[in-house]
Amino acid sequence: MVDLVPGFAGVIVSTLVELWATVGLIRGAWLGLNGQRPSFGDLIKINGPDIWRLFSRQFLLTLLLGVISTTAAFVAVKAADAGEIAQSIFWRVQGIEPSNFEEINRLFTEIQSLSIAILSSPVSVLVLLIAAVIAIYIQVNQLFLGFVAVVRSLGPIATLREGFRIVQRQWWTVLALLAMQLLIILVGLIAFGFGLLAAIPVVMCSTASAYRQLFGDDDSTRFLTSR
Repeated sequence: MVDLVPGFAGVIVSTLVELWATVGLIRGAWLGLNGQRPSFGDLIKINGPDIWRLFSRQFLLTLLLGVISTTAAFVAVKAADAGEIAQSIFWRVQGIEPSNFEEINRLFTEIQSLSIAILSSPVSVLVLLIAAVIAIYIQVNQLFLGFVAVVRSLGPIATLREGFRIVQRQWWTVLALLAMQLLIILVGLIAFGFGLLAAIPVVMCSTASAYRQLFGDDDSTRFLTSR
């Protein structure tokens, strides 16, 4: 248990940094679309309420997707009658040592056996496909979750509802936007990772522009007036 503390602390720190950076990028993109030049201070400003709103809404979305994926995985394993293999993989992962190559090879062998068992079951494949479609549908509807969370005065559940309400009318267009953004990020990764320095702001600005076209430019949380 003690060995898990440093890793847990690292997850907390990285999560806070990611939230802080996301809020800064949202602010920068919003200001840029307003014709203003964001300063370095705008990008690095720490705003507790904004970070909390973003975290709570993202946590709810992650929880929703987690329930869907976990349920689908459980049903797929059950349908494939591969419960013993799945359980063995779970316990092996808990105690595996990175330097123990023999255990790692056994783990990969069991994962391969589990994959074959699931792919051999039509019911399992169907369940996973349905879960994937549902997950993609939700992800597209929540593409603007960060902006809705930070800019609007809505609760966590209302934030997700707003995404479904607005985006589903332009779902295919937003899906195309998401595909384009993933392509931009992929190109950035291919460019030895340095391309991400340009790709991420481009993706954020395109998201901000699309958000304002779909949701409007209302700043009910006074996100920008607190600069």
